Amino acid sequence: DEKYASNTVTAVSAANGLDSKKMAQLMQKDHHIILSGGQQTLSGKIFRIGHLGWVNEKDIQDILSALKVVLPQAGFRSS
Repeated sequence: DEKYASNTVTAVSAANGLDSKKMAQLMQKDHHIILSGGQQTLSGKIFRIGHLGWVNEKDIQDILSALKVVLPQAGFRSS
């Protein structure tokens, strides 16, 4: 629902076999990028990318590049 949308965080569905907790661990350990998981009923179902404050295009590109490497390592299967 659009009324819950935030312009400071992007929530991404953890689907297609993705272990979002493993993905977050790999992102932090291997790429020094911290992503958050879902809370309560969304735990393990989503991950969140924060973009509050001083974030530029390069920061977002770095996250996307790291995700391309880490997603398959964390079980994601493209459909």
